[in-house]
Amino acid sequence: MKWYSPLLLVGLLMSALPVFGQKDSQPTPELRKFSQQGWKIQHAHFSFDSLTIYFAALEPGRPSYDLYVTHSRAGVWAAPQRMNDSINTEDADEMWPSVSSDERRLYFVRRTYDSKLIKSSRGTQGVYDHLFTSDNLRGVWQQAEPAMVSTDHDISPLVLPDNRTIFFARQELEKKRPYYALFYTRYLGYGTWTLPVRVDSLERRSLYGPYLKQLTDTVMQLTEMQEQERERKEFDTLYLNRQIPLPSSMRSGKYGVLTGVVTDENSGRAVEATIRLYDAITANALDEALSDAATGRFRVALQPYRKYNIDITAPNYSHYYLTLDCMNPDSLTNHHVQVQIARNLSIRVNPYDAELYTPEPPEREVIRNVATDKTLRVRTKREQQGRVYDLPIGETYALTLYRRGYQDTTILINTARDVRFSAAEFDVPVQPVKVPLKLSLGNELDAEVKEGTIRLRNRNKHEVIEMPYNPPTTTIMLRQEDEYELVIQSPGHFFFDTIVSIPEGYDQQLCEVSLKPIQKDMIVQLRNIQFESNSFILTRSSHAELDKVVKLMEANPGLKIELSAHTDDVGTDDYNDQLSSKRGESAMEYIVRKGIDRSRLTSVGYGKRRPLVPNDSDKNRAINRRVEFKVTEF
Repeated sequence: MKWYSPLLLVGLLMSALPVFGQKDSQPTPELRKFSQQGWKIQHAHFSFDSLTIYFAALEPGRPSYDLYVTHSRAGVWAAPQRMNDSINTEDADEMWPSVSSDERRLYFVRRTYDSKLIKSSRGTQGVYDHLFTSDNLRGVWQQAEPAMVSTDHDISPLVLPDNRTIFFARQELEKKRPYYALFYTRYLGYGTWTLPVRVDSLERRSLYGPYLKQLTDTVMQLTEMQEQERERKEFDTLYLNRQIPLPSSMRSGKYGVLTGVVTDENSGRAVEATIRLYDAITANALDEALSDAATGRFRVALQPYRKYNIDITAPNYSHYYLTLDCMNPDSLTNHHVQVQIARNLSIRVNPYDAELYTPEPPEREVIRNVATDKTLRVRTKREQQGRVYDLPIGETYALTLYRRGYQDTTILINTARDVRFSAAEFDVPVQPVKVPLKLSLGNELDAEVKEGTIRLRNRNKHEVIEMPYNPPTTTIMLRQEDEYELVIQSPGHFFFDTIVSIPEGYDQQLCEVSLKPIQKDMIVQLRNIQFESNSFILTRSSHAELDKVVKLMEANPGLKIELSAHTDDVGTDDYNDQLSSKRGESAMEYIVRKGIDRSRLTSVGYGKRRPLVPNDSDKNRAINRRVEFKVTEF
């Protein structure tokens, strides 16, 4: 601050109104401890969320008043930080700060002095108060610029929550005596303002420095400083508050308020989180605020004609995301949200067969911290088709799944990045371990088999492999640890069927299969043909065996067969004859329904007259209960 006469020093410092209450001779309580350290503090202005204070102060050892800022964390106000040199200057006083609700635009007064006029006058000549503005771009306050509406004597700006309506006090003269009148203007953007409109003419001529504060949308508080004479022409300074009702035309424009409380999902404790508001259409950042670390509360203003995407985050916590539509100004309302964010990420992992798309839950899993390479023991919930893991947010994890018959599968789960939700789900394909099976076909007459069809049905899974035979050998990739029903069919040969198993450690070998040529009067026993108890109704498990007969007859159009059914010795001859006859007919009808001409089929029931082995045990009786077919023409 430049030099001026002692007489004017008192008047000028009085015009820079301290933030005193009507009965309080100390600064606002949040700043009182700094005042006790020798700071001269004035014009404290709270941000919209009440967690930041912008104020003017004369710091011990500095030449002029500057603007400072302090933030509240968990109810404790941090040491004030001087704002950068794009706002503060060495040869002027920066005072009366007021910040927009989104804290992206600062309004303040820059007071300069003309030492020649101050020395030659007894009033306030030579003191100039200009309104300035500065924008906050990506956390940096830009070079302050004069507001176009400002004259040489404007103080105490106050921006309302719509971020457009600004009140300020302007000094005027009446009979060469200065007084302040209240004005308001609206910022139209791009450095353009409406012409200031007078609000209230103050009658008190002893008013030095009015200070404005918003109470509600309809009422504003004006703090007035007056002098009261004592004995020997000494004076006391009084600070009086009065409320000014605002006409509807001068109130803040339409805006809404979003309030909320951010807590830990598990403990319920308050969390200091960052609330970021984005334009849903352009994705531009609009506002940013913090929730109070002690209470979790936050408060931000919502402007009309916008759609908001709101992202609430905290380090090592999941995100909370919501959208608000404020396009219609008439529907702007206040919103309150209870925000719960989680420190742990609940991840459901669903392993599935990469080829069959069937669930394959792991038999064992290992979770490692990628950064430390240490194995974690985390809470795991085993479900029928997958697993649910609770992982602390903030690290990258490697989850390895183990299951017999499948390759070990590792996935990376990066919770060090933004975690949008407290729960996530991954479908993880796992690859089966496969080994080759080589087939070479011949026949009992040492003749070469030139064509055929190979069909394998996995007895453990819903897998069917069907492919042509390509001489001299055909290689098939089969799953390790599984069993397959192998059926080989070739024109002019009976089908060949067997069970193939691929144990762990299987060594690839050549499997040579010898097929039987079809000859008249040859008899082939059909396995796995079963009927309901004491009935001729085929069970579903019999269909696969009869389907082999169907394919055999399709591949050999000149083939005709006789189906015969046999029983054991339990029961009378008539009963067994009738039962076996009906069972033979039942098998024949199934083949006809599959498209084989009836003229190529006959059926007969032999009862118990043609046993293969003596009926002297339950095992032998089971062998005698059978269905066969005989080649009658080829």
